[in-house]
Amino acid sequence: MPTAILHLLTWARDILIKAGVPSPQADAEWTLAHVLECARSELLMRAHQPLTPAQSATFRTLIHRRAGRIPLQHLLGNTEFYGLPFHTSPDALIPRPETETLVEVVLKQLNTCTNPRILDIGTGSGIIAITLGKTLPRSHVIATDISRKALYLASQNAHLNGVSDRISFLLTDLLTPFATPKSFHAILSNPPYIPSNAIDALQPEVRNCDPHLALDGGRDGLDFYRKIIPTSVPLLARGGLLGLEIGHDQARAVTQLLSRQIGLTHITTHTDLSGYPRAVLARATANC
Repeated sequence: MPTAILHLLTWARDILIKAGVPSPQADAEWTLAHVLECARSELLMRAHQPLTPAQSATFRTLIHRRAGRIPLQHLLGNTEFYGLPFHTSPDALIPRPETETLVEVVLKQLNTCTNPRILDIGTGSGIIAITLGKTLPRSHVIATDISRKALYLASQNAHLNGVSDRISFLLTDLLTPFATPKSFHAILSNPPYIPSNAIDALQPEVRNCDPHLALDGGRDGLDFYRKIIPTSVPLLARGGLLGLEIGHDQARAVTQLLSRQIGLTHITTHTDLSGYPRAVLARATANC
């Protein structure tokens, strides 16, 4: 079989199309760029360059694994979020662009806070905590997770992005160890929000490769919001933010939970680039 870049990309695209992979051409290109250790944009200029036998074998192996619906990010071992690099593994949710909505609106709200103290509940790979820590250099972030393996991944990502000195990682379930009232300017979370009976209908990359604990939000997908909202309020400083990522169809339900909670006001919903509601914010009382 020919081993030139153009021929291999055509072969890989056809394999991925037959497997039902959503973005076959892009995934083939990202995989080959990874094997060749070059930018994806260079592939077209090198279209007729042959691969070595070792490179060709590695590429074919990765493409067959991708055809088996292993996520591209796990095959490559890394991805980008908010322009920053992150290691990935099956121990935490793969970073998704939808979460950038929450990060962006929180950054806008915190830009007047001198030394913001931030709590990230269920940090996973650490994308929220690390992005905020990187963008707000005088911040201090506490990032929690129930998974020791996820926290290890998050700590690696903090080191990768040079923010280990701004983030403390804590193994805990939700808000259990926090007793100091009014200590955070922002409490944020991208909690599990998929209804239990909807998980089997997710893409294979998600239902088979993301941690079940990071997906399952209970019968209606709202279990973790019911836990996080009331326990967060006593920990927020005056005017502190509670920011939550939500499923695209959960804005009404989550805003109702927030509006019923004494101590929260200024509830707002924020959409992603596709126009779907992806984040809700509420404030305690006044500016921090």
